[in-house]
Amino acid sequence: MAICFIVDRENPREPDILGPIAHLPLTVADAQKNIVFDMAAPADGWTQFLLEAATAHLEFSELDAFLGAEWVGSTEV
Repeated sequence: MAICFIVDRENPREPDILGPIAHLPLTVADAQKNIVFDMAAPADGWTQFLLEAATAHLEFSELDAFLGAEWVGSTEV
């Protein structure tokens, strides 16, 4: 099941969640809080597309994704 990231902006009135944390490492944890994936941020920072591409191979049913300590998505959204 794919992780649904909540960092994309649909319109300019929405807050920029990704901008301030785009250069932090990505960590993905399973339901027991075990880290199953981690990756440093790309040089230009994360985008919605890059986050989805980096985690597309993960096939766990319950995952939470974080940039630094900030929760940015889950398979449970």
